[in-house]
Amino acid sequence: MAVMKAAIWMSEPLAALLLPHVSKTNPVVVRSSKEFFELASDPTTVAFVDTEALALIAAASHLSVSAYVIALCPDQLVGAVDWLREYPFLTSVVSVGLLSHAMLDRHLENVIRTATGKGTPRLLDWLGSDVVGRRVRLTHSSRRAARIDRMATFFETQNVGMRTLQDIRDAVEELVTNAFYDAPVAAGAIKGPVSRAQDVSLPDDNACDLAYGFHDDIAVVRVRDPFGALSRRRLIEVLTRCSQADVQVDETMGGAGLGIWRIFSRATFVAISVVKHRHTEILVGLAKKAPGARPFAIHLFFRESKKKRFWQIFNDDTSAKPGINHSVMIKPK
Repeated sequence: MAVMKAAIWMSEPLAALLLPHVSKTNPVVVRSSKEFFELASDPTTVAFVDTEALALIAAASHLSVSAYVIALCPDQLVGAVDWLREYPFLTSVVSVGLLSHAMLDRHLENVIRTATGKGTPRLLDWLGSDVVGRRVRLTHSSRRAARIDRMATFFETQNVGMRTLQDIRDAVEELVTNAFYDAPVAAGAIKGPVSRAQDVSLPDDNACDLAYGFHDDIAVVRVRDPFGALSRRRLIEVLTRCSQADVQVDETMGGAGLGIWRIFSRATFVAISVVKHRHTEILVGLAKKAPGARPFAIHLFFRESKKKRFWQIFNDDTSAKPGINHSVMIKPK
């Protein structure tokens, strides 16, 4: 791992638990707002904070935070979503329970490398060179079921349990469906919702990119679309709405919302990298076993792009009668 700075602003017990896992980052334990903001003004800094520090950072709204901020959350997922909504400078939330998980060192190394690296983040690198897995490019939405079946067969050979296997299938079905049907609408490539009975196709060099693998008792799946239409605001709106007791399905994106919430609810970690107008990449990790309460982590990487990609439609049958399997071909202009 490259040399960088890590600022730790939290209670002594939490800092003691965290420090052994970030020793390669030259960690500095800070004791005041002044110390923190001096370090956090540098975008190559990764800041680890707790509940009290979050409130103090938010109170100093006149000061800027350029660091990648990771908060340790003692609460369940609903509390983490509340934090992401309340603190727009917050980029990651890690449950305290994850500090005792065997995957933590490798996981934090991936997060820090992605947060402080130059250029476009690559979540695919999180799978690692030692992963056993597959990578495929999906050009037709109608072929997703067959690919998901083949993926499930792969995970069965890795002795992944039935419950985890079903969670993997659900996650990939949701993410691939979003890539073909919801993302093109959000990007303006298609004017209006598309029936799931229609076959949406993408060119090979802008295909939906699916990768999946298994290592260290963690099943990992990653889906990337070429649209880059997901925003942090939209994501947090969906998670906030679905975290409420009385969930209402959002019909504005073809019913999107509940599927994403199920992914976050079951995953050990979710990482999202969006370069606006260029790509949306979502990586989900599911642990076979975890001690105590289910640990979780959420990591968000949203960046702007200098160039906007424009799309055009061929064989547009979106106005055809529902239930008929017509095709919609989308290509960049």
